[in-house]
This record gives sequence, structure tokens and C-alpha cells, in this order.
Amino acid sequence: MRGTALLRWLCGGPTDRLRYADMARRFRSAPWFGAAIGSAKVLASLWYGPVLLVMLALAVATMHVAVRRHPRSRNPEVVGAVAFTALQVNLAVCVALTGGAGSVLLPLMCVPVFSQAVCFRPPVFRAGVVGSAVLAAGAVLAGELLPPVDRPPAVVGLVTVLALLGCLGLAAHFLAAADLHSRDEAVVDPMTGLYNRLTLAARFAEVRREAAQDGGTVAVVMCDVDHFKRVNDTHGHDRGDEVLVELAVRLRATLRASDLAFRVGGEEFVLLLPGRDGDEAVSVAERVRRVVAASPVAGLPLTVSAGVSCRPADGATLPDLLREADRALYAAKAAGRNRVLAHGAVPRVGEVPLPR
Repeated sequence: MRGTALLRWLCGGPTDRLRYADMARRFRSAPWFGAAIGSAKVLASLWYGPVLLVMLALAVATMHVAVRRHPRSRNPEVVGAVAFTALQVNLAVCVALTGGAGSVLLPLMCVPVFSQAVCFRPPVFRAGVVGSAVLAAGAVLAGELLPPVDRPPAVVGLVTVLALLGCLGLAAHFLAAADLHSRDEAVVDPMTGLYNRLTLAARFAEVRREAAQDGGTVAVVMCDVDHFKRVNDTHGHDRGDEVLVELAVRLRATLRASDLAFRVGGEEFVLLLPGRDGDEAVSVAERVRRVVAASPVAGLPLTVSAGVSCRPADGATLPDLLREADRALYAAKAAGRNRVLAHGAVPRVGEVPLPR
């Protein structure tokens, strides 16, 4: 029972396990951490003797076993935690043998903590920090009980500091890259590179607040690819994905820098146009329609329909604008597709001819 509770604490829930697996898969700096510590041990062994080489061999064997077992284990978190503990104990012994509080290797006990911070969930990381502190304190006390040793040349301490700085830089770089990656996944549609639906409300709040300060307006355009289901049914979903990717490219090329494009559904896109009045929003939507219809999209002749809604920023709400734009889009579809219609406008039935 205790083993089960400990395993549950170590691994956490499904989200924690997914994060651990993802971070462990993408974290490629662990061998560099080992190399940094190993280089310091090798250099220190010239001064303190071959016992450090023996400890280095044990550490290398530990990492080798962990690397082999980690991807095959049903509980890779356990493998990671055991390897972390073994490496910290190894380092603590080295610190005790090389002078305790005066050991040039003492700062290196921070390095395994860096790697632990990358993968493990916060409660486990905090426990690891406490455990590392206890081991470091034990190493310092043990060093006081052992025969004193002379301090090595300054170059050994310099190499240790450089190794520590290198590991710190690698860990910081990875965590920053992982944070940017997670932010991209949270706000960007992975296929088209446009903003996703989850970010629409937050972006609208920012745009509305800025426009309201100037007494301006906010416009929303809802676009939909005409007969997109036919594309998937006839040419396959891969071809449909190619269509959406190319449409996103054309959207970005058509809009100005302050305009925002979102993919909110399968083939549905929303354009958020700050500071545009109704006529300007219709012009933007019409320009998008013409750009799409002007040439084949992923090798297929396609068109889009669009509905436009615009309101004064002061008092405008996203649900109202989306509802009005959606109604206008529905009316444009009903009137024959391949057209732009503003909310409240009377549609003219009949196909809009493709531009020559």
C-alpha cells in the first residue's frame, strides 16, 4: 500500500505523466550534464587520486543503466528518481572525500537538481531539493571527520565553476524553449500557424479596450470555405489540410499587421479587425474573397464566403459580434456563396463571378 502511494505521489496524475514523458523525450542535455561533472572529477582526480575515477565509473554505469531502462519502463519516473538519487549520493561521497565544505566539487551537487527541475512535477522537485540539501550537509560533516586534504590548484576550481555555469545555461535554455513551445501550443493552431479559438476572447478584450479609448470600432469577419466537405470527400483529408494551410498563408498576406486571424473550426476562420469601420471591414473581407478565388488553392479552384459585423468598441461584446457575423455568413451562403455580406445587409441572390 505504501509503495502504491509513493508511486502515485512520484508520478502524479495523467497530466503530470504526459508532461514528464514529453519533457524527458525532448530534454537532450542530460549527457552534457554528466560530461560536465565527469570532466571536473577527472581533473580533480589528478590531485585527489584515482578514487574519484572509481566514483566516476560508477556514475557512468548508473547513467547507462538509466538511459537503457528509462524508455522501456512502465514507470519511467521511478527510473529517473532512482538515477537522480544515486548520482547525488555519488557526488556527496566525492565531496566528502575531497574536503567537505572546502571541496571544489560541492557546487556540482546543484547540477542533478537542474535536470530534475526539467521533468518532475513541483512536489517531487521540492523533495529532491530538500534531499540534495541533506546529502550536501552530510557530505560536509563527513568531510570534517575524514583526514584533511590540501586544496587543489585554482584551475580545478575554475573548471568546476565553468561546468556549473554551462549546466545552468543548458537548463535555463531548455526551460525557456519549452515555455515558448508550450505557449505556442496554447495560442497557435499547429497546422495553419494562425491563432486558435482559445485565444480569441483574450485578444478581443485587448483590441476592444484599446479601440474604446479612442472611441473607435471593432469589426469581426467570419470566413468559411465553400463546399469544403466536398474537398475532403473527393480528394482526402490530407488535401483538405493542404488547402487550409495555403488559405492561412493567403490570409496573412492580405491582412495588415494589426489585424488578427484565427482558425476557429475545421474550415472556419475569424478575422479580428481593430479600428476598422463596417465599410473597411467589408473591403478587407472582399479582398480576402478575391485573393482566394483568383487562383487555385492547393491545386483546387475554391471560393470563400464571409459575414461581417462591426460595432463601436465601447459596449461591444464578442458573442454579439460573432453571432451577427455568423448570421451574415449564413445569409451569404444561402444567397449563392462566394460573396461577402455585412450584418443587416440585404443579400442579392446569384453567384458572384470569379475575377479574371
